[in-house]
Amino acid sequence: MEISAIELHILCGKIDESIKEYFVSGLYSMEEGILLRVNHSTKPERLIAVSSFANWLTTKNLSVPQVTKFGARLRVLERFALISISQVGNERIAKYSFKSRKGELRDLYAEFFAHGNLILVNPEEGDIILDVEKPQSFRHRALEIGEKYQLPPTRGVPLQDIDYDKLISIHAQSTSEESGLSAIRWFGRCIGTSRKFVEEIFFRAEIETNKKAKELSMEDLKRVSGACESLRVDLQKSQTGYILLPAEENDEIDIDVCPIIPNSWKLLADSNLATINTFPSLSDALDEVLVQAIVLQRRRSVSQKARAKAAELSSALAKQAIQIKLNNSRAGELRTMAKNLMTSRIENPESDKDVVDKLISYDILEVAPDSGNKARFLTEPRSFLKAYSGTALGSRLFDEAKRLDAESRKLEEVMQGLEERRDNLDETTRLQEEKAERKLMTERRERQWFERYRWFFTSDGRLALGGRDSTSNSIVVNKYTDKNDIVFHADLHGSPFFILKNENTGQKIPSDEIALELAQATVGFSRAWKDELGSADAFWVLPEQVKKSAPSGEYLARGSFFIEGKKNFVRHVKVELSVGIMSSTSVPNLENAKAESEETELLVVCGPEKSISGYCHSRVRIAPGKEKGTMFARRLKQQLVTRIKDEKAKEASKKIPLDDILRILPSGGYKVVSEKQNN
Repeated sequence: MEISAIELHILCGKIDESIKEYFVSGLYSMEEGILLRVNHSTKPERLIAVSSFANWLTTKNLSVPQVTKFGARLRVLERFALISISQVGNERIAKYSFKSRKGELRDLYAEFFAHGNLILVNPEEGDIILDVEKPQSFRHRALEIGEKYQLPPTRGVPLQDIDYDKLISIHAQSTSEESGLSAIRWFGRCIGTSRKFVEEIFFRAEIETNKKAKELSMEDLKRVSGACESLRVDLQKSQTGYILLPAEENDEIDIDVCPIIPNSWKLLADSNLATINTFPSLSDALDEVLVQAIVLQRRRSVSQKARAKAAELSSALAKQAIQIKLNNSRAGELRTMAKNLMTSRIENPESDKDVVDKLISYDILEVAPDSGNKARFLTEPRSFLKAYSGTALGSRLFDEAKRLDAESRKLEEVMQGLEERRDNLDETTRLQEEKAERKLMTERRERQWFERYRWFFTSDGRLALGGRDSTSNSIVVNKYTDKNDIVFHADLHGSPFFILKNENTGQKIPSDEIALELAQATVGFSRAWKDELGSADAFWVLPEQVKKSAPSGEYLARGSFFIEGKKNFVRHVKVELSVGIMSSTSVPNLENAKAESEETELLVVCGPEKSISGYCHSRVRIAPGKEKGTMFARRLKQQLVTRIKDEKAKEASKKIPLDDILRILPSGGYKVVSEKQNN
């Protein structure tokens, strides 16, 4: 699959418009590329797919479970602000510019040609390469750590720059040197765009493809420049995406994507060699094309193996059939020979050369050089023909005929088994293809607004919302705190603010049980977890006690607030939380909750054991420990999935991305407190 420079320009522009003031919150590996998760303080999160052939905003969960070594190294970009995304010149290269909180700058170049490449550079030191996915060395540049990043040699004049005057100039300069070229090949060499667009331009210009470049008239060049302009306009205006899917049995056509339907695609579709699918946008089409490209590759891999196996089975069947036919023929002739020997009463069969030669050709006898070239039986080397009379030999040949018949029956049984395996091969292949496809068809769940923060639902069904960092602390307090809510904070530095939502409850003061639940969440997500404390204190206040500014002469850091008046303490709160899997239908008042009859949609929640025990399919208690990140999350997911009793929910839980679990865990190390099954 090939994406053109002009298509990349469109894609980079749309991504750049959508990521203003976003920062990188996660970086994952996907098939032949990386997946950037970017977040904003108030806007929905975005996922940017950077594959080997293009980049786009994705709505699918395209990440693979295990991050590559290069992807793990690129995670140094997490928490960096994503400043801009742009196309580099007319190249099929995108430039991602990042800036850390300390002001450090980094650029990531994504090259979408020659199977793709990713290069991380330091722009503050003259684009020195810090890391590269595929180290390579060329005549004009070296993609190696420590080298200066340089662009590849320019390939042709950009399609965006072509007009009538420019085309006349190019034609005058180049046709004398390449006078034997066809017009379409000449245009493809001189203009930097993809083959499908070169063909589309000549189709729109109504110029024969076999016409020589030197034979192009001024009128021809005018039509070509007009076709270039109309193509550019159509590409820029397109709000739709299309993919070309080759027929399953066709291995010569590649899957492709485009904002328009080129004429070359229509010809393939009209010939039933491919189908064209329509999508709401080019990004949606690229989402599908990546999945379909991988599915197609796996389908072809499975099909190739199936065809090879089918050929192997057919060859074995043919050999068995030939052997059975030969055995039947020989058995019949041996019986005829045996009858003749027994009726002719030959005393010494060894003297009959015709009999001896035929039995040797039937692999009944062999000549034994170590015994004076005497004839002996193959199945019984110590038994020589000279010891047999005609009657005895006839009886022996009847036995040999029976042996051949028995061998044929065994071969027929083997053939029946081979035929069954060949008949089952199509069904097995179909199931393998569906299995390969199912692994890739996990749709990304659209996150609810509260999932940007720390959250859980209390045992009485109220939402508890907490900050993840200083920025989200400010947002939670300033944007989501109402006058009837309760504000919680741990009595130590590095604590989130947690808000107990009190809409329509009429309860201004929280009960002791609910206060304990919020206090446990507050200390659990505080510095107490990272410092591996056994317990800590928390307190709650009313919203009007939380002041945005400090008293005169004092300073408040970002995300901090001044608490005025009495603090209501909850002492010696155990630093311990539980992780659970719940259905979206269990979320109180959730507008987008799905009906039970539809596909089960699951959320991962982390909160106090008392709070989540009433609405989770399964849960596991955790405490501060020594286990880290991904390995712990993988083990935790396995335990959570195993504990789910509902088969439908258990199957759906297997598709939960590991990142969803990592995201809800507190910062630090972990250990499992209890292996007790849910009641």
